[in-house]
Amino acid sequence: MKPLDLTRFDLNLLVVLEALWAERHVGRAAERLHLSQSATSHALSRLRTAFSDQLFIRNPRGIAPTPLAIELMPRVAAVLESIRLVASPRGPFDPSRLQAMLSVAATDHAILTVIAPVLAKIQAAAPDVVLRLRPADTESALRMLDAGEFDIVLGSGSFAQIPQRFDCQLVHQERFVGIARKGHPALVERGKKLHMELDDFARLPHILVSPRGDTRGAVDDALENLGRTRKVNVTCPSFLAVPFMVGASESIAVVAERVALRMQETAQLSLFEVPLALPTWEVLVIRARGRANEPAVEWITNMMITD
Repeated sequence: MKPLDLTRFDLNLLVVLEALWAERHVGRAAERLHLSQSATSHALSRLRTAFSDQLFIRNPRGIAPTPLAIELMPRVAAVLESIRLVASPRGPFDPSRLQAMLSVAATDHAILTVIAPVLAKIQAAAPDVVLRLRPADTESALRMLDAGEFDIVLGSGSFAQIPQRFDCQLVHQERFVGIARKGHPALVERGKKLHMELDDFARLPHILVSPRGDTRGAVDDALENLGRTRKVNVTCPSFLAVPFMVGASESIAVVAERVALRMQETAQLSLFEVPLALPTWEVLVIRARGRANEPAVEWITNMMITD
């Protein structure tokens, strides 16, 4: 591919390329750009001519990038970010004037424990901001962060080893607690906290949060170290449903403490200290280092870590 002649190339086409990459659909990209679908299709045609490549191929769900588009996008995202920083007006950042869509990769856990508690504050400070929450695993989230498809990623657990090209800010530490229905006969009060004897903990039926249907988790590893096992009689792909099943049965479960606290009253739960040594973990805001000081990205990060 020969170098582009910038005297004849419209740099606005890169903005169209960015929108097509993010939306994977010509119609949605047109809405994002406030253009007609015809104008967006025409811009795609000009891009194909400029790069001598189809860039995007139609499929039943919209369009899919070609290998060249995948190769180009990290560099295109970096170029557009540099231009935006140069063109940004100087002066204090005012979120109330911000009109933007901020894309955030987040697990259900992060949505419930990080975003939900600060959503009202975000809406009050920046009423015209749209939060676009999208799921992503570790590999795809970091790849899409590189490409500029995500503004930030809320990561934990499997995100523990983050490459140095990313900036990480701690939101909070998380730990496991046990949950049981209120008034469960196996609960024992000691001081200001509820506990459960190890024999009862191992004997009672457990509900396991398991997105992939596994019947084993960190609790089983800890029990094995003590020469014990437990009975998992339900596996559930969604952690949001587990508190309600526990609250309506004799089963118990081990979940993230902040999830348990937010669901405690609604699901009629009691929280108890797990009679095992279980690992803790960090919840992080992850950003591309080149964007960490971008006003909108820095603002939304601060909103999430100052709760």
